[in-house]
Amino acid sequence: METKQLTTASAGAVQLSEEKKQQFIEACKKAGELQLADNVEYLFAASSAVQTLRTILTKEVVETYFMPLMGTRIGFLTDRDKEGKDGKKPEPYGWETVRDCVIDAACKGLAPIQNQMNIISGSMYPTKEGFTHLLKKIGVKHIINKGPDTSAPNASTATISCKIFYEYKGQKGDYTLVATPKKNSFSSLDQLQGKAERKAKKHLYEYLTGIDLGDADEESGPEDQTAFVQDRKETLRQKQGENGGTLDLK
Repeated sequence: METKQLTTASAGAVQLSEEKKQQFIEACKKAGELQLADNVEYLFAASSAVQTLRTILTKEVVETYFMPLMGTRIGFLTDRDKEGKDGKKPEPYGWETVRDCVIDAACKGLAPIQNQMNIISGSMYPTKEGFTHLLKKIGVKHIINKGPDTSAPNASTATISCKIFYEYKGQKGDYTLVATPKKNSFSSLDQLQGKAERKAKKHLYEYLTGIDLGDADEESGPEDQTAFVQDRKETLRQKQGENGGTLDLK
């Protein structure tokens, strides 16, 4: 007799079988590995991983396992969790949007837990915690020293210098990124530095892996094209394996 892959709980919720759970875990692992690949042959692996995830993540499964995580830091936050200026709370995102964002996150090596991702304007948004996870996943040790906001009091964006020290694959380096998160009269320094830290971690991950995750940061203003090259020559020398280091991260 064929074993059913899904069973219905007494409360009407759909439960995944252990086999399906394992298929989901394996598909997420494969999807997460794809972003580090640059060979066109991985097109077929990517297609297979996404198809597997879309098959498993049915409406019933998403509503049972993922929708309860929405709006919590144990799971993931969205831009519809709080009341708007009119005092009304927006309608939560539907299951299809959540499913697609979960798949997008999986393809970037992230999961809808521990606030590794948010949903902003209907799209998956890697968070500061998400980039911390990605850096740890590839074995990067890092320290980020965040400076004060040096922008004018009435400026629409902050100007925060982030000194980044890192060790990756035995090589040590450091450089400076100037982040420009949006601000208003209610923005605190802690909030602005948190946004700057996210941008610094995002840049470090992209710099070390060569992966461009795009600029989905709705909290940032225009990037200064020369903002991150202050110590670039030293960093490049260290990446090329020459002697010299600026930080002992052991």
